Amino acid sequence: MIKQQLMSPAVALMHWRENKMSVDKVLSHTGYVRWSDLAADHAEALENQETAMQDLLMSPEEREREEDVAEVWDQHGDFLREFVPPAEYDDEIERLLPLIKSTRQSIDAARSKPFRDAVRRRKTIQ
Repeated sequence: MIKQQLMSPAVALMHWRENKMSVDKVLSHTGYVRWSDLAADHAEALENQETAMQDLLMSPEEREREEDVAEVWDQHGDFLREFVPPAEYDDEIERLLPLIKSTRQSIDAARSKPFRDAVRRRKTIQ
């Protein structure tokens, strides 16, 4: 019995384009039922690859800024969506970034101290 191997959308589209594989064969070799689903998944894969390449080319400062902005959206996204017009998002994010950075610094500082030392200091104070 011959077992058919499934192709990725990119490989199947390459065979369709270069080797003139029929649309029905492309669909059967990829497991898709509709051509639009195959095209949508292929487009999404290309976008993800482009995003990954851009992430690799980011400097550490740019990556840290992206993480800070993402954290602003995680913690204050509801506030931004409800009370800030979309045109002013950038200004409000710039205003909230120092808050996020100081919060992260205080959490990192608290993590850097061993728990045992904190308990000792607390006992000596009492």
